[in-house]
Amino acid sequence: MIINLKINKLIETFILIFISSVYLGSLNQAIANETPSNSSQNLTENKTKNPLNGTEWQLVAWSENQPLTKAISTIAFEKERLSGDSSCNRYTAGYAIQENAIKLGLIAATRKACPEEIMTQEMLFLSALEGAKLYTINAQGQLQIAYLKQKQIGILTFKPITNNNTPTTEKTVYISPETRDCIGILPRQCLQIKENIEDKWTLFYESIEGFEYEHGYLYQVRIAQKKN
Repeated sequence: MIINLKINKLIETFILIFISSVYLGSLNQAIANETPSNSSQNLTENKTKNPLNGTEWQLVAWSENQPLTKAISTIAFEKERLSGDSSCNRYTAGYAIQENAIKLGLIAATRKACPEEIMTQEMLFLSALEGAKLYTINAQGQLQIAYLKQKQIGILTFKPITNNNTPTTEKTVYISPETRDCIGILPRQCLQIKENIEDKWTLFYESIEGFEYEHGYLYQVRIAQKKN
C-alpha cells in the first residue's frame, strides 16, 4: 500500500510539471467560443493529426473520492466536437488537441433529472472534463485524460467502445431554418428538429456528423442512429 501511494504521488508530480511546461499558452488561443482557433494551419493540424477522431470511450475509473455508480459516462470524438452520456444527460462541446495536450470549449448538456447519486457523479464528471489538460492511450489501450480541478490533479480512465455489432436505425428528420437559444450547462444556440412535418419543433443539443447547417434553409435529412 505504501509503495502504491508513493508511485501515485510520483506520477501526479510528473503530470503537474508536464502540464505547466507545455502547450498551455497555445491551447488557450486554440479554443474560443466553443470552436478551435481560426488559424487555418491549426484547423488543418487538428483534422489531420487527431488520433481521437472517430473513437468512443466509456469511463471505468477516476480520481474522484467516490466510486462510480452503475450509470454510464461516455465520450465520443468527431473532428472538432465531442459528445457523450454524462451519467444522466447528454452533453457536447468543441475541443482542440495539440500533440498530447487537449482543451475543451463550452460544454452544453440536456437538463433531465436523475437520482441524486447519479446527478452528483455527472457534476463531477463534467467538471473534470472542463479541466482537461492532457491525454494519452496507455499500454492497455485505455484513454486517460489528466485534468486540473481546484489546483488538484485527477485522471479519467476510459475503455474503448466497439460499435461493430451495435444495431442502428434510420429515420428522417426536419431541421428548422432557425436556431434557438438553449441552456445546457451554459447558454448556446441549438438546432430545432422534428420527425413529422406537423409536429412542433424540439431543441436538439447534439451534432449530426457530416451535416453542415446554414441558417435560413428548411432541411429534410435522413440520419442513422445507433441504439445504446
